Amino acid sequence: MKILIILSILFAHNLKVLAQSTPAIVDMSKLKELDTDWGLLDDIEVDELNRRNLIKSRKADLSTLRKVKQLIIGGDVEAAKYYLDRLDSKNRTITYIKARYLAIIHFINDEYESSLEALNSVNLNENKHYTKTCILKIINMMALNKNEGLYREFDGCDRVTLRYSQTDHYWLDTLFNLKFDREETFKGSSFADTQYVLQNQDFFRIWIKTGIYLNKEYLVLNLIKSMPESYYMSKRTRELIGLLYFRSGDEEKAMSFIEDIETPNSENMKGNYNLARKKYELAFGHYKLALQKKKNSLNAIERSLPLVWILGQWEEGNKLLDRLIKKNLPERKKTTLKTLFKMRQDKFLETQKYLDILNIQYKEKLPFELNQMMYYNAMRIKNQKQMIEYSNIACRAMDAIACWTLMQSIMWENLGQTIDRDEEVQVTQNNFIENLKSAQEIAPIQEIPTIDQRDIEELDSELVRITPGEEN
Repeated sequence: MKILIILSILFAHNLKVLAQSTPAIVDMSKLKELDTDWGLLDDIEVDELNRRNLIKSRKADLSTLRKVKQLIIGGDVEAAKYYLDRLDSKNRTITYIKARYLAIIHFINDEYESSLEALNSVNLNENKHYTKTCILKIINMMALNKNEGLYREFDGCDRVTLRYSQTDHYWLDTLFNLKFDREETFKGSSFADTQYVLQNQDFFRIWIKTGIYLNKEYLVLNLIKSMPESYYMSKRTRELIGLLYFRSGDEEKAMSFIEDIETPNSENMKGNYNLARKKYELAFGHYKLALQKKKNSLNAIERSLPLVWILGQWEEGNKLLDRLIKKNLPERKKTTLKTLFKMRQDKFLETQKYLDILNIQYKEKLPFELNQMMYYNAMRIKNQKQMIEYSNIACRAMDAIACWTLMQSIMWENLGQTIDRDEEVQVTQNNFIENLKSAQEIAPIQEIPTIDQRDIEELDSELVRITPGEEN
């Protein structure tokens, strides 16, 4: 019993000692990365550390490249270019991929020359890279009308990429033939072409796109009846068929094909359908859905801009203008639209900044409508001098409102301040306008002479001299 008690005491004491010797729990989140002392590492450890750092860097680059690819597919090319620029330009392992993605971004933005320069910036003519870039190079050359060397590029690209194409390069051949005015190569004009066109669904979709591109919708629709039933299961195929019917004028039938499809093209068609029936809010909703799926959808942006004006969605209008990338749209026109949206939001100080920019762009020779905006905005920001200057110009151009504004500037010290006053500045009569329109009884004015005329005549007679030299 004594031994058992002694052992129990010793065991309890050892537990206490072990508990005291246990290190305190460290919060790992508060620890900072330790700097590596390279002098303490041997060659094998240095190589291992470099290898780990390289793997970490490659993982980051691959993650960025995946994000760039997703953004390109989604149509957000500005964001794609931003992330592409963040990649290390000294990393030679991704130089070729970066150049190819940059060329695609420029091509989407219709910047064909820049796209071609990006392709030529690195040696992409090697076989392992040429197969992935030659088609884009050919299309850029055709868009820029660079016929020199085009046949050679086309033949070379056709040989090395034909085995990867499931449609025998039907689309590329069609574009090449169109470049040299050979439209007769379009298949489907005869019954013998049916088996050729319907050989597989991918080829069938390419053929439909070609028919739409060449405005041969009716010829394509004649062959739709022979299409296998299994093809209707594909939403991509039904979308193209819907577009065919929409282009041919049968909009109701087109809607039946795309009612369950939510792609940018189908949403644009639904928007056009509702827009033609003056269902503006519904149409605007479909265009917004199209822009959610494809940020740079030009069709959705161009149709949404008039709708935001009709619906009074001024802030949405400014957002759409920031998305609008259209080469043939003058910058002055885009700035004018921004100015209008800001004015309709009653943001007159911001409006004035845009008007000043337009005044510089037009070299202080503003069009008639901008003169109107100038004097109205000046009145709202209480700039009397500017209001008088531009209302005078507009008045000379036969703007009656400008003439009225100019007249009011004579009556009121600051017309803008007068408009913003809360108290009434007109008479308080309830029926003031009606009283102005009704006939009033005119009472004669009662004159009260201050000096009697007879007194004037008497004073005049006293000054008259009858005999010369006679004094009064």
